[in-house]
Amino acid sequence: MNDTLHRTDTLNPRKEVTGKKQKQHWVEFQLLDEQGDPLANMPYRAVNDATRAACAPEYAGQSDAHGVIRLDGLHPIPITLLMTANPLAEQLQTRRLRAQRSEPPRPVIGDRSPLYGPQRSGFSPIEQQAVAAGHGYHYLRIGQLCDQRPIFDPPLEAPDQLPAFHFPDKTFSGFTIEYDGLNRRHVLEICPLRAWSLVLHHQSEYSLANTYNLSLMSILAYSTNEPGSFGSTEEFFLQQCLDLSRTPRIWDSGQNLPCLVIDVPFSQRYTQASMLDTATAEQPEGDTQLFYAISSSQVLVAWRGTEMDGFADFSTDATFRPVKPEMQIQCELKVPCADLTPEGSVHLGFRDGYEVARRLYAKALGETIPVAATDRKLFICGHSLGGALGLVHAAALKDQNPLLYTYGMPRTFTLKAVQSLIDVWHFRHVNDTDPIPSVPPEAALDNYLYDLYGPLGTTLGFAWSSVQIGASALFRHGDPFCHHGEIAIFFKAEQHSLQRGSHYPAYRSKEGLGAPYYSTVARRLPEKAKLYLVPGLSPVDDQQSEQAQQRFTTSLNTESRTRFFSPYSNPKSGRLIGLGNHLMSSYQPYIYGQLLESINPERSPLLKRQVERQAFERQMNENFESLAPDELERNRVFLHLQSLLGQALQVTQQAEGGTEALQRFDAVADPQACYEKTYC
Repeated sequence: MNDTLHRTDTLNPRKEVTGKKQKQHWVEFQLLDEQGDPLANMPYRAVNDATRAACAPEYAGQSDAHGVIRLDGLHPIPITLLMTANPLAEQLQTRRLRAQRSEPPRPVIGDRSPLYGPQRSGFSPIEQQAVAAGHGYHYLRIGQLCDQRPIFDPPLEAPDQLPAFHFPDKTFSGFTIEYDGLNRRHVLEICPLRAWSLVLHHQSEYSLANTYNLSLMSILAYSTNEPGSFGSTEEFFLQQCLDLSRTPRIWDSGQNLPCLVIDVPFSQRYTQASMLDTATAEQPEGDTQLFYAISSSQVLVAWRGTEMDGFADFSTDATFRPVKPEMQIQCELKVPCADLTPEGSVHLGFRDGYEVARRLYAKALGETIPVAATDRKLFICGHSLGGALGLVHAAALKDQNPLLYTYGMPRTFTLKAVQSLIDVWHFRHVNDTDPIPSVPPEAALDNYLYDLYGPLGTTLGFAWSSVQIGASALFRHGDPFCHHGEIAIFFKAEQHSLQRGSHYPAYRSKEGLGAPYYSTVARRLPEKAKLYLVPGLSPVDDQQSEQAQQRFTTSLNTESRTRFFSPYSNPKSGRLIGLGNHLMSSYQPYIYGQLLESINPERSPLLKRQVERQAFERQMNENFESLAPDELERNRVFLHLQSLLGQALQVTQQAEGGTEALQRFDAVADPQACYEKTYC
């Protein structure tokens, strides 16, 4: 046969060959956390095609004291490392994140980049050390290593949906090294099993971290996004706060601002977050909105402020008839119910707005939040109307020791009621000529404070009178609406030169025999500065500035006060002057800038706010002989108060992980993101 395809060979071509022992291969894995500390005594197993075919025993054991796993006698084929899930998860919850993060940009519409991609190179000192030593380097998350689903406590809200960042591999197939990666050490930097939590301090002292984060929560309360969608409350707490690759951000009107966050064990994550809207309840009524979020240590409630696209909120704001502070809705039927306050009155519109929400969302506001607050810290916040509703809510939960931060809130309770809420911790923020904190109007009282303190009267009048409030002249005006809490004000400071009155009796003021020798303001100097003042940081400075302001006000004649310090510089009811200062977008820049300045006061270049203050101080020093002396003294005290703001960050710096949180924020924050309106 000539067909070679069907040839039969009678000879045996197979030969026995004696060779040397097959070459053995090895590999090392070193398990490190983000701080470079080893993960010791972690149980593992390793498999390859040889172990699956029972040609070799499965590798198993524990990592050593240096976090090293060494495998010897390997075949020249890929090897897969699988870590036992629960011990690894338990250990990774105790490890901290490093300060520097890669912060990949969030994919935009049309961008098919994965939301959680691999870490970019160059952000880890562990990577640099591994590469320098000739080792392989890999950044992994728990889902890329563990052999099965860990047990979560508390359990996940949706058990079949693992958090996407930590578990990119839903098959638990482990980490595989190809053949060409053998005979080498591979450093595995493993992301801790953590979650982001807002930096919040439950304390009676003023905190910049609280101010910043709760201002962002007050903005988030305005979100109208569908639950779970991008930018919604649920998406922020239940998705962004589980994405350790990025700093959680509040997205508002095209702008996004990073939150100040600290990493906590995954078990301490936010587990509940919900937006409530009485206008969309099962039985719609009113137009009150709020959200709440709960973690293992925090209960956070944010009330939405006045919306500009409807009339319901305006009617709530305008219904300012003082009524008895009753809250029958809080109690069971036929059970005596304590009032919000034992004395005084409350704004009718704000009380009714709260009662509607309390009735329609009885389980959330009557059970979930109060019960959670019994063993957690309670934080409440809100802007404008939201601040007023927040104060009513804080009064209703005063036994739970709430901490309240508000922004541009109107007067809510009357003086006698405020005195009974003295134990409720509250810091309220006022942006210069924002008119809303001056309503509801109290004409007689406002005029009295204006006569006493001039244009700062209705803004700082109550703060300056609080020491002697029990027996002060304020009670001459009955039981007026007044403010609760300690003030923080963003104040536009100016300086004026004076034309002083004569010292001779023949030139007494025409306003009457025995009247003081009034001075006249000659001109307003050009340099101005927007100061961030928290009088509570220094009671002595606060008292000095009060006295200087009072002397300055009484030293001016009527013409000067009318021309340069019109009552409408702090607008009264019905005036729209200064209304632009009321928007939360006008409050946020001063808080954002102050946080950046306090984190790094020596940054280069200096922030615009720092440059303006320096120019303002130079102007004071160069013109001090012609300046109004009492105003000069007050401004110097105010500048000193401004310099004390760094103290409001100390508690954050001293907290565990607080320094890293501030470093992370400073690395991602854009100093140009917000514009401070100094001259408005």
